[in-house]
Amino acid sequence: MMSIRRQWMTVLVLAVVLSVAINSIVFGILINQTFIDYSTENYDNHISQLEEFSKKVLLENAYSDQQINMQLESHLSDPIKEIKLYDQSGNLLGQVGNTTEPMMSGMMGRMTETQSEEVDTREIMADGEMLGELIVTRYSSISDSLEAKKFMLSLAGSGLISFGIVLTLIFIIGLFISRRTSKDLRLTAQQAIAIDLGNFSEIPKSRVKEIRTIQLSLETLNARLKMKQTSRKKLVDELIHQTRTPLTILKTHIEGFEDGIIEFNPEEVKVCETQIENITSIISNMSSMIDAQKELDPVVFEEVELSQLIKQIASGLKMQFEKKKIDLKLLNQQKMMIKTDRYKLSQAIYNLLTNAYKFTGTGGSVTINYYNQNDMLMIMVEDSGTGIDDEEKSKIFDVYFRGRNSQETAGDGIGLYVVKENLEKIGGTIKVESVAGEGSKFIIALPVISLTESADS
Repeated sequence: MMSIRRQWMTVLVLAVVLSVAINSIVFGILINQTFIDYSTENYDNHISQLEEFSKKVLLENAYSDQQINMQLESHLSDPIKEIKLYDQSGNLLGQVGNTTEPMMSGMMGRMTETQSEEVDTREIMADGEMLGELIVTRYSSISDSLEAKKFMLSLAGSGLISFGIVLTLIFIIGLFISRRTSKDLRLTAQQAIAIDLGNFSEIPKSRVKEIRTIQLSLETLNARLKMKQTSRKKLVDELIHQTRTPLTILKTHIEGFEDGIIEFNPEEVKVCETQIENITSIISNMSSMIDAQKELDPVVFEEVELSQLIKQIASGLKMQFEKKKIDLKLLNQQKMMIKTDRYKLSQAIYNLLTNAYKFTGTGGSVTINYYNQNDMLMIMVEDSGTGIDDEEKSKIFDVYFRGRNSQETAGDGIGLYVVKENLEKIGGTIKVESVAGEGSKFIIALPVISLTESADS
């Protein structure tokens, strides 16, 4: 299995080799053809000049052998190998040839040995009369000439050098880019593993758009997972807190029965049965509450007799309050039928009472009252406890918040949060009036969906 870095380098090198090779071949063919065309044109010019000079020599008869050979030698350039000039009688007037070839060695020497030759014979004419002959020996093909071979070898050498330079530069650049890219991918992979292990940490952002998109997606995923974990932790804490209500009431009643303070009459049995039903309901709904895809803790409205509900809650907590010598009073016992979620309302009232119990000292008092005001049901829980500082009043309903006066008491800072959440689910609100050192009053306001009052107590 090849790494991305190795694959990148392999593809890059192959692409460079292929592109340079194709470019060199096409460029070489075009340059070579241009050179051949230039050499052919140059050869034709030499022949034309030789014919003019030969005609002048044969007509004027004023040149010495040395002068003739010097002029002929000036035209002895590739692909011309030898030049001879004869008069009409066949006398040789001048002869020059390339004498440097036998001295050449190596590749160029071996190349010249295999080249074939051709002879161009040109008759020198004047007024329709032949004055002599010009015989030029040359390579059979312009492309086979010595200069052409030199040019091709030089072109091939230059191509190889440029190819080597380009390949080296591309390899260095590709190595640098592949290192950076592979480093970004390794960091991204480590980030994904860290998220899976719950040890997420920030990493430098990649400059590669696609890798940066993956990194941002991983960060978003991590944020969502944290939110989900926080939400589930809060939900589990709520579930644990909710189970404390019926368990505490049951425990208190059992302890009272063991101490001979409480008799299990039908009313007490009913209280215990209600708490067992609450525990059963919590356990039954636990799976659906934890499942994020399902509705959490659905609201179930039913007819509830308020005074009886409050009496049951107060009866369950009576033993605790008596042990701490706190006077728990129900100021209103008028029967009142309301339509609400029995469990959420009782949980809210229970949490307010246990909160009052925690922050009210020995010999203090806690009162519960309710009445109908402008089509709103008002329920008040007031204590003579430590009270709440003004700067903390806006925070006491936040999850996990614990004020300065709660540092020495047990709890996880979720009770009042559950109160607010439950009341909001059944359409209610809650506010607090408190003075530090003088106690607190929590006021619940519920819309009257269905409310009937009775004068019977």
